[in-house]
Amino acid sequence: MKQVLVVLICLSIVTSVILAGPTPIRKNCCRKYSKSIPAFRNIKEYRIQENNGRCRIKAVVFTVKRRQVCSNPDDSLVKELLKKLSQNEQKR
Repeated sequence: MKQVLVVLICLSIVTSVILAGPTPIRKNCCRKYSKSIPAFRNIKEYRIQENNGRCRIKAVVFTVKRRQVCSNPDDSLVKELLKKLSQNEQKR
């Protein structure tokens, strides 16, 4: 009887430690918008980040050289860049 009680206590401790652990790290998520918007000629690629629970904000992520720039998708300049980039992709 004592062994069963010890096993149950150990299982409850392990379960509480697992459930109380840190939330998963949000890799490759923008946390805030950049103050600058990259020039069209410098953009290597881009992707759309959704606010889907994994990432907290909706953003357009431009890859410029070796870094990423997080931009507000509602910004008019960002919309123009996306339009140019999509037209450029269609030509290829």
